[in-house]
Amino acid sequence: MFSKLFKRKDKAVTTEPAPDIRSRRPSAGEIRVKGLNETLFLSPLPVYTGQSQSSRRNFSQMNDTYLELGGSNRGMVEQGKIFASGIWLLLFIAFIAPVLISIWLTISNPLGFDRKFFDIVGGFIQVFATGALLGILPVGAYLYGMISSVYEAAKTYPVRFNRQRREVCYVDSKTHRVLIVPWESVVAWVANTQGVTSYGATRQYTLGMGLEDEEQDTVQFLLLPQPSDAHSLGMWTSIRNYMEDGQLVDTPNPMLAAMGLIATGDRLKPYEGLHTFELEREDARRRCHMNDVGADLSAKERERFGYPKRSPWPLRFWYIRRVLVFWKMPYLLAEWGHRKGRPRLPESVLAWSEPLPPEQWAKPSAALLKANQIVKEAMDKKASTFVEACKAAGLH
Repeated sequence: MFSKLFKRKDKAVTTEPAPDIRSRRPSAGEIRVKGLNETLFLSPLPVYTGQSQSSRRNFSQMNDTYLELGGSNRGMVEQGKIFASGIWLLLFIAFIAPVLISIWLTISNPLGFDRKFFDIVGGFIQVFATGALLGILPVGAYLYGMISSVYEAAKTYPVRFNRQRREVCYVDSKTHRVLIVPWESVVAWVANTQGVTSYGATRQYTLGMGLEDEEQDTVQFLLLPQPSDAHSLGMWTSIRNYMEDGQLVDTPNPMLAAMGLIATGDRLKPYEGLHTFELEREDARRRCHMNDVGADLSAKERERFGYPKRSPWPLRFWYIRRVLVFWKMPYLLAEWGHRKGRPRLPESVLAWSEPLPPEQWAKPSAALLKANQIVKEAMDKKASTFVEACKAAGLH
């Protein structure tokens, strides 16, 4: 019963209903409206979007040959912190709340209330601790969801985008069948769905991709829920910029580089774990301004030359928060989730992922080059929207 109640579907790769892309072949820049659902197609022909790319948190591996979507444990540290807050809530209800109420009753001494403090505490703890036992169910269910998602991820293959071959590889987690399709044939879209619940109107945003399997005459859909349209467009732009221009998603931010915060070592690891704890502590120390440039100046000299004030409190607050989340417990959970791993890719996919000599790299089609030039010029020089630019390029 519990396995059915708490079982989670893989959000990165699903076969849920998606737009009809077989009988009605879409085009980049096309908009389809059906009921409360609005869909903007971004490909086939992955043309320039003019959007900002999203962060590297969506990708588990990237190099000069391929980019992997899925397979990362990003966000598990935050889940561990939420789990810790649930434990603290139960402890507060069972022990801290009875003590506080007992102190108030002892100090205020209501009329006719003459019991001793420890008698009051004992009685309240019996009542509140019994009630807190009921909270073990939702906290346990949350922990079960975390663990089951790790085991589910260990069975799910990531999707690989090979920029040297200009192909996309998808491996079915159940049948282990390998599907490789041309990059320029991938159909991508951003869907915006509105709904009404008892609490009010809601919106759901999805980045979708369709990989057509010509051999079986089917389409493998990848549906990735996103917080907003900007996140959906940003993720697609990251993939598109990597495949077309070779831009790695973890390219150092120029603003961070100017501050001397170029990502190296552990900061480039595409997963969360024990190293995340040390990185967060390092950031907290940096916010103290105790060891930055000008640290040997006095407080008056720092103010005179425009340096920020030194303060130990950012680091102190950081330690307090870590104690409240049981020190390294969330990071140990994330490290375990990463070490649990994922299935080994088939040998054919590993061979497909090997780098090629530059002279063997696949080239963009003439149609894509022409469409890119028209769309980019229309958006950057004529201030056209993506839809208008795609229409000017004759894509829809």
